[in-house]
Amino acid sequence: MRQFSRPLPHKMDEPLSESLSVHTPPSSSGVPPIYRETTKCIAYMCVYAYGCSERTQRAAQVMMRRCMRYMPENLRVKPKLSDYALDLLAEQRRSGAELASETFAILDEHRPDGPTRKVVQGL
Repeated sequence: MRQFSRPLPHKMDEPLSESLSVHTPPSSSGVPPIYRETTKCIAYMCVYAYGCSERTQRAAQVMMRRCMRYMPENLRVKPKLSDYALDLLAEQRRSGAELASETFAILDEHRPDGPTRKVVQGL
C-alpha cells in the first residue's frame, strides 16, 4: 500500500453534511486558479450586497464559492432592496408617481435626496 506524502485535507470519518456547510477560503483551496468558477458581481444590482464581503464599486469577477447568491440558504443574509431598486423608486418619487406610504418611508430612510446614480429610463 502506498503511503500519502501529505495528510488528507478533511477527516474522512465526519459526516458529509457537516463538511458541506464549511466554506474554505480561496487561499487554502487546492484547486488551481484556472479551474475556479467565477461569476460577475454587480453589487449595485444585488439584493445581498449590503452583507457581502466581495462587493466592489464596479462590476468584478468573484469566485462563486464566495458570492452570497450561490451560498447555501442558511449562510446567506436576508435579501433587501438593491441600490438599483432604491434608485429606481427614488426616481419614480421624483417624477411624481404614486407610491405607497411604506415605499415613502423606505425612501426617506435610504434615499432622502433622490437617487445616488443616474437611472436610465426604459430598462
